Amino acid sequence: MARITAPRITFDHPDRFLSCQEVIDAAARDMIAAAVRAGWTEQEATAALVEVADNRMLGLAANAATEQKIAAAKVRR
Repeated sequence: MARITAPRITFDHPDRFLSCQEVIDAAARDMIAAAVRAGWTEQEATAALVEVADNRMLGLAANAATEQKIAAAKVRR
């Protein structure tokens, strides 16, 4: 599997997200290739990866919303 390297640009750099995509792309391609070797189609593996990433983002958003509600409740005490 491709090695995920550390960021080489600052957090606020405009190309940071693009840089992250480039690093993740190699690992994603390796993961999809492994799934294809195991018997899944490339379309199935790619769609599954998209769905997993989407679910991950939904979870992160839900966690952030919960943390905001908890923080707001602490302030009202």
